[in-house]
Amino acid sequence: MCRETATAPTGAIPAQGDTFTRVETQAEITRAVERLHVAGCARLALVTIHLFYKPARGALSAEERARQGSVYLLQNIRPLVRRTDQVFLHRHTYYFVLPGANLQGAEIVEERLWEALLWRVHNMGEYESLRPAGLAIGHGAFPDPHAGPGELSRAAGEFSRRFDGYAKQALPRRSGQDQAQSAEQEELPKLARRLGIPYLALLPNRLPQRVLHVLNAHLARELRCCPLGRERNTLTVAMLDPRDDQALERLRQETGLRIFPVLTHPEALETALSQFS
Repeated sequence: MCRETATAPTGAIPAQGDTFTRVETQAEITRAVERLHVAGCARLALVTIHLFYKPARGALSAEERARQGSVYLLQNIRPLVRRTDQVFLHRHTYYFVLPGANLQGAEIVEERLWEALLWRVHNMGEYESLRPAGLAIGHGAFPDPHAGPGELSRAAGEFSRRFDGYAKQALPRRSGQDQAQSAEQEELPKLARRLGIPYLALLPNRLPQRVLHVLNAHLARELRCCPLGRERNTLTVAMLDPRDDQALERLRQETGLRIFPVLTHPEALETALSQFS
């Protein structure tokens, strides 16, 4: 088990002072939890994130790029948890051990990490190493509801959210009249960068009920927007036009929250809006 500073591949900007521990086996995570418990930590939580990469037979460079990508993405989300939290990397899986946190705390951290990771993956440039083909996240808490470190590790490995096949789910390029749509699709990330906001080509398959309840379904459809997450007094909303000041003001008035807009694709938004009852 070795402790190291998270470093980004060439061309990326590393975060200073954000560390993680690389481990060779999953059993080392369980032992870390046990040590904390023996040392007097009455409760703790665990959040697990797994990155999936497409297999590349005999391509050592692809495996190295995947390793770099896993480290780089971890470096980007490590600052979102406390410095006192223990962060581990086993191959392409992250383990966030949160001393003193309960199940509700684990859910809050999971949502925060998930949103940040989705944004970062969707906006990775070619220089930022290999993009994962899928993501999954799960959480658990000890001693309630999970009685022991082993049970906690298994529970956190039962992923509660998952995105599969980024390459396969990318919006398809069609022929003829749909070439204009393909060109539009390529322009959306550029627009997001100009606006200084994230771009999401895909939205979560399942939105938290507590987020869905923040925004009236009728208003969401009228304004063509979808709530993605809430952090304190800020609501993250996927929109087709983040420059629509009137829509943003109505959202502020209706929710009483600050609005953080995210640009998305029309097809992704239609799928997400279908989750509203």
